[in-house]
Amino acid sequence: MTLRTALIAFALALAPAAPASAAEVALAVDPAAGVRLGSATEMTGRATEAGAPLTGRTVALEVRRHPFRRDWEETGVTATTAADGSFAFSRELDRNHQVRARLAGVAPEPDVLSPPANAYVLPAFTLTFRQRAKRVLRLRQTYTVPRDAALWAPTRFYVGPCRPRRGRCTGKRAPLRATAETRRVRAGRYLARARVRIPRSYRGRFQYVSCFVYSPGSGMGDPAQRCPRKLARLRQSP
Repeated sequence: MTLRTALIAFALALAPAAPASAAEVALAVDPAAGVRLGSATEMTGRATEAGAPLTGRTVALEVRRHPFRRDWEETGVTATTAADGSFAFSRELDRNHQVRARLAGVAPEPDVLSPPANAYVLPAFTLTFRQRAKRVLRLRQTYTVPRDAALWAPTRFYVGPCRPRRGRCTGKRAPLRATAETRRVRAGRYLARARVRIPRSYRGRFQYVSCFVYSPGSGMGDPAQRCPRKLARLRQSP
């Protein structure tokens, strides 16, 4: 054996053996855009190893609350993977959270963590109107948030025609009619109001929607959310 061959053999002897296929776990939040405060966040995931499902394994939910500076917390929420490796969690959250799943290892295997996912929680809100004159509306949107959350982004109101047909409103879009200040009423309670005049062409029939974006620092909602600049899409209603 030459010296070169001996060195190569020695290097191979020092190299660690290739590790066995490692388990993997994934977690997704639905809907990705988030839920209103007071609604449960639904999460689904799957545990696999080398592409094959891991069945009958314990998976635990861990969370980290906005602003995501503290350590991950155990929630006590667990699930057992099904025959296809799938599992699901349901958890009511009071603020934006990062969430992840911990797949319990079977000795000597270690636990396996999923990549973190964002779970957005939007303010709970109620949109109403009152008719102040024949063609004048007073739009009002109230928000409920945790007492330590602050909202300051404006609220946008869109009002469009109904265009009734066969007993249904068929209007598809509503133009932006007002941008209102979102102001604090008391801890955990915010209000936005606007006075809007509707065109005579609406003939007294209208549809209305609102939009509000993320208030930086609030931890309520998707920071990437945007409102239509001019026209909002309307849902057809009876």
